[in-house]
Amino acid sequence: MINKTSLGLKDVKIIDFKETDGKLEVFLEKDTPHAICPDCRTPSTSPKHYRYYKIIDKPIESIPLQLVVKKRRFFCNNSRCSAKSFTEEISGLPQKSSYTQNFKDFLGELNRDMDYPTIKRHLARKYKLNLSLSTIHYLLKEFWVKKFDLPPFSSKVTCKYVGLDEFSYAKGHCYAVALINIDKRKIVDIVAGGKTTAAAMAVLNYCDTSLVEACCIDMWKPFKIACYKKLPNADVVVDKFHIISQLNECIKDVRKRISLELEASQSTHIYQNRFLLLKGKERLSIIQRTKLASLLPINEELSKTYHFKELFRSIYEITDAKQAYSQLWKWIRAAQSSHIPELVQIANSFDQEWFTEIFNYWHYRISNGVTEGKINKIRVIQRKAYHYRNFSSLRY
Repeated sequence: MINKTSLGLKDVKIIDFKETDGKLEVFLEKDTPHAICPDCRTPSTSPKHYRYYKIIDKPIESIPLQLVVKKRRFFCNNSRCSAKSFTEEISGLPQKSSYTQNFKDFLGELNRDMDYPTIKRHLARKYKLNLSLSTIHYLLKEFWVKKFDLPPFSSKVTCKYVGLDEFSYAKGHCYAVALINIDKRKIVDIVAGGKTTAAAMAVLNYCDTSLVEACCIDMWKPFKIACYKKLPNADVVVDKFHIISQLNECIKDVRKRISLELEASQSTHIYQNRFLLLKGKERLSIIQRTKLASLLPINEELSKTYHFKELFRSIYEITDAKQAYSQLWKWIRAAQSSHIPELVQIANSFDQEWFTEIFNYWHYRISNGVTEGKINKIRVIQRKAYHYRNFSSLRY
């Protein structure tokens, strides 16, 4: 039997039931004639209008359940209140949400035994609910952060340098965050919850945050926010290999753009030898250097972008921090005045958002090489096991 207690709601009454397209619709409204303004907390009995909101709830056996909630909008009786009108709040139904908390907990229980694509197929076959993988990921992004099947470590791990990175543990948008102890080259823990600040903050709880001196990350803002919130005494270092990877992507974008303006033979020649532009200059053979010398004069923008990339790589070879600081600023200013759109965009990002984190490399000399190696081992374990059905087994 369905009642407001089984639905997890208070201060509402059930008006009617209706079955539509295999769904059971339950019509609800608030059982009080007044509402309280959320800004000034003044009661109001002056309704303005009302609307019906459809919210998906936890299925009953094999029958999908949908709540049709009548929400009224009231005039605020307080003349000093900035809110002239407001929508009444119903306990247990979050505002601006199409799913109840019961439904989110239901998905969490499914996620204990199924990955996200399996949950999507299960909901479609059994309950006729067509949820996208991104929606399932959004609804479950906080679930594994708050609920762990495995007990936490008895004591927090002491780390001097740590690395943060994400990896995919199932098909679709199923991401977890790994925390690596760089100085001891060991995995501290992994947490599911997507590439989010909440997941990064949750995994950082497994180390003694007051003793961490530096944390190495890629250029992902949620990780940067989490580090500044959870690591009071640590500096954030951007992985140097990720920065070089960004510059290589810049070369690819320039190559694709100019290929539309070049002759077919020149465009083909650049495409066939495109990997020479991404490889370090010192690692090229004599034949490859000859090919590169014939490649760069074809287009000035491509040649300039390549030289900017190699110049940045040479800055990483500088051992003196003051000299590196000066050269880094010169590189950013030169790149900003290069008039190459892709290069200007990267230089602005380095200047406005990531300069301190990039320069911190010369203070600590750490990278995410160890982190990437540990994540590669995690992927090998997954392949050997033909992938785990749930995250808890992988973490164990």
